[in-house]
Amino acid sequence: MDKTLLLIGGSNIDYIATSKEKLQRRVSNIGEVSVSFGGVMRNIAENLTRLGNKVDFITAIGEDANGKAMKNQLIELGVNVITPKSEYPTGSYVAINDSNHDMVDGICDNRIVKDLNSTFLESQKDLLNSHEYIILDANILPDTIDYLFKTYPNKKYIVEAISPTKVIKFKNYLDKIYLIKCNIHEARMLMGIDLMEKDLVSGLLARGVKNVVVSHGAHDIYFGENYRRVDLVKVEEVKDFINTTGCGDALTSGVIDYFLRGKKLKEAVAFGNELSRLTLMSHGATSKEIEKYKHN
Repeated sequence: MDKTLLLIGGSNIDYIATSKEKLQRRVSNIGEVSVSFGGVMRNIAENLTRLGNKVDFITAIGEDANGKAMKNQLIELGVNVITPKSEYPTGSYVAINDSNHDMVDGICDNRIVKDLNSTFLESQKDLLNSHEYIILDANILPDTIDYLFKTYPNKKYIVEAISPTKVIKFKNYLDKIYLIKCNIHEARMLMGIDLMEKDLVSGLLARGVKNVVVSHGAHDIYFGENYRRVDLVKVEEVKDFINTTGCGDALTSGVIDYFLRGKKLKEAVAFGNELSRLTLMSHGATSKEIEKYKHN
């Protein structure tokens, strides 16, 4: 099997707006707006490449100027980008941060993800067959998820949950997932019950997921594997951070990088937490500082 990592998911242009003073609803707030390349799986692709991994990335990017610039940036980094032709605009994500740099609201326009359908993936079957692991985000369509699990049942699937409303697409495939990383709200949606992190990890393991990582903002990260007892990685408070967008993606990137290099899941979660801390200090959804952890 190819040692290159195969990622399938979304790419966006991120618009991050941060209020200068206490955020007031339904009025125009004075603040700063930054524009950067983003999208959960695109962020993960960039992070994994900066860490020294070879990455094949199946995504949907428009023919507009922003999309072309984003695709060129990935190619320059060394990512092998595979995209269908599309008439949709490149996906976009708008986050509204309060004066503490915490996200209050977000809106994602990812209509273009419709082009990541089973017809297009069928044209990439040789690439899919060459990989042992397939890394997915919950942006992709339910029909695409169904196609992948039924057509390639023996692959090891790694899932990034994205959001409670999106991760529910994977509810019927939990016993086919090798590793899932989600936050407490996404895990509760999958379980259908309001549990705390430790019990959510146990519940997802009981439903057949092989490895589970559940985060909760600045709280400790809980994880479990192969029905073993649930453990945690302590998370220290970060003061004077700049931005929370992309921190969960950095956590996922670190977990994937370490875990697929044969490290224990606890080491992988701890590494992901360190990458998340770096991303907190970045104005965008990724940090070039991650390259200091690059391996050969």
